[in-house]
Amino acid sequence: MLVKKIAVALLGLAALTGAAVPAAAAPAQPAIIGGGYAQTGPWAVAIMVNGAQNCSGSIVAARWVITAKHCANSANRFLIGSTDRNAGQSRTAVRSVSHPSADLILYQINSPVSTTYAALTTTAPAVGSSEQVYGFGRTESARDSRYLKVATMRITGRSSSFIDATQSNGYTGPGDSGGPVFQNGRLIGVHSYGNTSAGTSGHVNVYTYRQWIQTTIQG
Repeated sequence: MLVKKIAVALLGLAALTGAAVPAAAAPAQPAIIGGGYAQTGPWAVAIMVNGAQNCSGSIVAARWVITAKHCANSANRFLIGSTDRNAGQSRTAVRSVSHPSADLILYQINSPVSTTYAALTTTAPAVGSSEQVYGFGRTESARDSRYLKVATMRITGRSSSFIDATQSNGYTGPGDSGGPVFQNGRLIGVHSYGNTSAGTSGHVNVYTYRQWIQTTIQG
């Protein structure tokens, strides 16, 4: 818990709301381990850097992608709207807006994408309920996945900032950072961190930051 608080504090110090796209860094983020392949994902985003998988994300409006702030990279390229990342519509960022304290960043992309966008939750998820996590990251046998994967996890804890979950039929891995977490068809979380040896994950609680997201994309 102390490590989590320190990490959040450091993110707060580093955030620049409305900043230019952050400077390039080496791809750092690791896909779903277990679970299965998603049958649909019109809101899915694979985030690439120099042809390599960096993170996952979701599109929440015609020109806005949401992901984890620790995925920030000026070289990010977004492949949007398909369960096959190679078939996704390619976009780049013209602007980024970081949350001042949470592990969240919104990217404004260079041209609109017409698809089904991820709908934000209107309620906080209940502890003990199930969620679905999505990503293009590490699998059991590969560094990343060309095809979108999904796993069911069980929510074990919730604070205003984070949702904690443990594996049901799978869990997150490197490359899933920033990926969407759904419950009842709505976005409840943005994947932030995980422990692959324990099969546990932590996600930013979208319900808490819903107003910030809406204000940013409408501004």
